[in-house]
Amino acid sequence: MRLRCLLCIVWALWSLTACHPRPLEDALQGRLSPEESNTIITEYCQTCHIHRAFDPTNHTERVQALYDRPPYNATNECRTCHLVHKDTWGARLRKTIWPAQVTAQGSR
Repeated sequence: MRLRCLLCIVWALWSLTACHPRPLEDALQGRLSPEESNTIITEYCQTCHIHRAFDPTNHTERVQALYDRPPYNATNECRTCHLVHKDTWGARLRKTIWPAQVTAQGSR
């Protein structure tokens, strides 16, 4: 009887975590509208002490001119240049694809 109760409790807790919304992951995978994605990604980036004062107004339009090829110079989504990966332990690692990296890749 105790085993059955324990299994029910474990199953209930597991089902609660399985249904937990993951807006950042959805935004990065393109499952949301570009506007909603950009809002979620911007809010996440602003949790970093370096980007706390970041102003997203017209950011994509300003940086498009810095890139020399699509999709970077034609995008309206943050997720094109800004990525977040999880390491083995689940920590999130932020990455930006800079214009110089795009140019260097094109010259190879």
